[in-house]
Amino acid sequence: MTRPLVMMASAVLCLCAPRAGAQVYHRTLVEGRPFCVFWPGREYVYRLDAAGSARTPGDSEFAAIEASVESWRAVSATCSDYTFRRGPDIAHPSVGYVEPPPGVESSEVNENVITFREQDCNDVTPPGDPCIKGGTCGNLYSCWEHGGGILGLTTTTYGKSSGKVFDADIELNAAPAGRGFLFTTVDSPPCDGSQTSGCVSADVQNTVTHELGHVVGLDHVPEQPGSTMEPSAFPGETNKRIIDVGSIAGFCDAYPRGLPPTQCGENPELGRRFQAVSHVPWSGCAAAPGALLPAAALLGAWALRRRRGRTHGP
Repeated sequence: MTRPLVMMASAVLCLCAPRAGAQVYHRTLVEGRPFCVFWPGREYVYRLDAAGSARTPGDSEFAAIEASVESWRAVSATCSDYTFRRGPDIAHPSVGYVEPPPGVESSEVNENVITFREQDCNDVTPPGDPCIKGGTCGNLYSCWEHGGGILGLTTTTYGKSSGKVFDADIELNAAPAGRGFLFTTVDSPPCDGSQTSGCVSADVQNTVTHELGHVVGLDHVPEQPGSTMEPSAFPGETNKRIIDVGSIAGFCDAYPRGLPPTQCGENPELGRRFQAVSHVPWSGCAAAPGALLPAAALLGAWALRRRRGRTHGP
């Protein structure tokens, strides 16, 4: 399952502020089934691509990713015992799930990875390469194979009859201009047309905070400006760094402290309707530690995406 961050044309000011009424969240449904995906355990162990990004200053991209994770840790600390743990960085990470041999744990052959794809597969894949038909060029050549206009993509592998997640990987489209985006790690100002690492173009923290929402089982909430899970992001946007109250409610409802993960829709194990909540009476604005509000009007919009169809076994 995958889902993309994409580009539209408009001018908008997105500030996170307290608002009356319900905030919205949607949990991700198993494709074609009336129940949700969820992590059966209480920990997401992630590994960063050791190569990072060659286009961001120093190791600032790693700090930005860690700030995104810390935002979700802060949410979990309020309501859950779900944890996020960074494993050793990995060279040449592979996106997707590998079926483990009999008697071998999935975690021994699969890693949850976060990687920058800094070349487009169309530019580096030889014509006629079998990976084109097999859809494996991304891993083979460490390239972006999901089309332009998409900032980030989360690929989740889950049990098709249970919704239990086995693996979730995040790719960021950092291919050259025209095919990908310049990811930046500063707080302000938004770039004014000339893209450099000294202004905000495609913000790493903004993008990864959204993609981690997909990792924990939250779906897009279209036409909800200010939501972390709204499926578009404007050039220069940083407001998704701040996890909105709807997304907080979705996470807390899915992974309540001291209780098993909460299924929604039809519980596949009990064969009956269970919890199905997408609107909650929360109000206000939740800010992550150190997160900043966006400072100016934002131009254009990119799309975030999550791939669907990565199902596996029970």
